[in-house]
Amino acid sequence: MHKQVRVGVVGLGMGRLHVHYYSNAARAKVQAVCDQDIDLAGNVAKEFSVPQIFSDFDEFLDKAEIDAVSLVVPNYLHKPMTLACLERGLHVMCEKPMAMDAVEALEMREKVRKTGLKFMIHFNQRFRAEHQFFKDLIESGKLGEVYYASAGWRRMRGMPRFGGWFGQKKMSGGGPLIDLGVHMLDLSRWLMGSPKAVTVSASTYAHIGQSLARAEKKTFDVEDLASALIRFDNGSSLVLEVSWALNFEEREKVYLEFSGTKGGLSNVTYDYKDTTTCIFREENGAMVKTVPLKYPQTFETAQQHFVNCILNDVEPSADVNDGVEIMRILDAIYESARIGREVELRQVDLSAPLPVGPAVAAA
Repeated sequence: MHKQVRVGVVGLGMGRLHVHYYSNAARAKVQAVCDQDIDLAGNVAKEFSVPQIFSDFDEFLDKAEIDAVSLVVPNYLHKPMTLACLERGLHVMCEKPMAMDAVEALEMREKVRKTGLKFMIHFNQRFRAEHQFFKDLIESGKLGEVYYASAGWRRMRGMPRFGGWFGQKKMSGGGPLIDLGVHMLDLSRWLMGSPKAVTVSASTYAHIGQSLARAEKKTFDVEDLASALIRFDNGSSLVLEVSWALNFEEREKVYLEFSGTKGGLSNVTYDYKDTTTCIFREENGAMVKTVPLKYPQTFETAQQHFVNCILNDVEPSADVNDGVEIMRILDAIYESARIGREVELRQVDLSAPLPVGPAVAAA
């Protein structure tokens, strides 16, 4: 068993936060950083005392003295870089979304299964203190059977810079659905006990984003708004909505709502800071609203969890099968929006060899 996990981080935009959290994780050492902007890599390395610096990914794989990698790169690079790292015997934490689509995700899962290495999606919302509290609350049965949920992440005007990879489908795979919606979808499904999706009915729109991009003469060919109704195999359902551009509230709003047979839960956050949580239950014949005064502190970050899983040889939260299931649902949402009707998801045996052809959704 490792006494310490030596980590390399590739991509130092959001990846700088990965470096920060690994630097504060027990029994972890950030050994190498890699970014095509060598000045950025040098600055991050200096800030966190990282010994090895690279601007070329292949050189990083050849020379970095590491056991594990965090990949914080554009979506179209997730599959090839993950496969390359696994081939070198490196454990992988991959930024969300897992891949460009479910077919890529299934190929990645097959490589993980063959190598036996640890693979984790960076669904960091699972590790927030309030979300850990919600998980314990639901699993304790205090809400009863959770049968209906709604979740969303709405921005009035919160689009990435036009002309970058976020707004180009060939590099991103989609817009706010695959950027923000992937977080809310995974978080909601995880809190609900990880049911399997059976049908999806969805719509996507791009009225505002494409108009603004045309005015700047920039490429933007993804949605700026998506909404979906997802039905699960246990009879529960989820309504999901996400936007980068929407003529609605000026403040950025992130919300979760769960309805159970014994109680309900609502959590709303504005602008990443103003959060209100309410728990609704019937007590002695009356409906009672409870507002938590303080959340217990979460016991570990996503990075600490990943390191612990490597050290203790256990499968991580948000593992490869979770990643595949989320990609299948995202594919089904986009397909339903494309054809204008509900789609059914084929059930995939994740213990079986890689299926031939798409195993995502069928009309």
